[in-house]
Amino acid sequence: MTSAHKHVMLYLDGVSVSFDGFKALNKLSLVVNAGEMRAIIGPNGAGKTTMMDVITGKTRADEGQVFFNGDIDLRKLDEAQIANLGIGRKFQKPTIFENLSVFENLELALKCDRRARTSLFFRLNADQRARIDEVLNIISLPGQVAMQAGSLSHGQKQWLEIGMLLMQDPELLLVDEPVAGMTDSETEQTADLLRAIAKDRCVVVVEHDMEFVRRLDTHVTVLHEGSVLAEGSMDKVQADERVIEVYLGR
Repeated sequence: MTSAHKHVMLYLDGVSVSFDGFKALNKLSLVVNAGEMRAIIGPNGAGKTTMMDVITGKTRADEGQVFFNGDIDLRKLDEAQIANLGIGRKFQKPTIFENLSVFENLELALKCDRRARTSLFFRLNADQRARIDEVLNIISLPGQVAMQAGSLSHGQKQWLEIGMLLMQDPELLLVDEPVAGMTDSETEQTADLLRAIAKDRCVVVVEHDMEFVRRLDTHVTVLHEGSVLAEGSMDKVQADERVIEVYLGR
């Protein structure tokens, strides 16, 4: 990795992953710059989830380079080390503590020393309370602060999980199909939320909802059979004959 990549947040080059002879990723190369939002689309089996698994250390690449924030080689690190570096991942199904309040969920997600003795005597300080309030406003849940998380709507649960990731202050946020099952209004609010988050951190969104991707108004990468098929604006990739043939249809 050279100094030329110092402003690159995510750098994948020639990444391949095989499962029982099936190539989930096939010499995938992708560059996402610091402060950029990127949308990743493609048909089922294109390699979108495997790509995120490789970035977060859940799956090991058979070959290729995977660098984060300049020159940090992610292939040498495990999942916990990668998460601690500042890479947050949101899966499609929200994973929140449904029996706890919205506030308690955010409090548990705070980035701080969680060793047993420290946790026993843990008390929020003013800065931590201010951070929780800030995140509550970002995710549009200040009015639900005392509500049990299990009582939230599906969309609100998704926002709460995004808020929990923000409490960790990640530099790179990977978001998998955030609007699946949402109402039109929630979908629109989620696009606004992700655009706001992307103002001061890198966000990669994997999504099938083309209208939502268009709302994000960002650079789009199309994956097919484990490698990049096309890149550009939504208008550009939607007009690409190869993308129409393998994914969008006519």
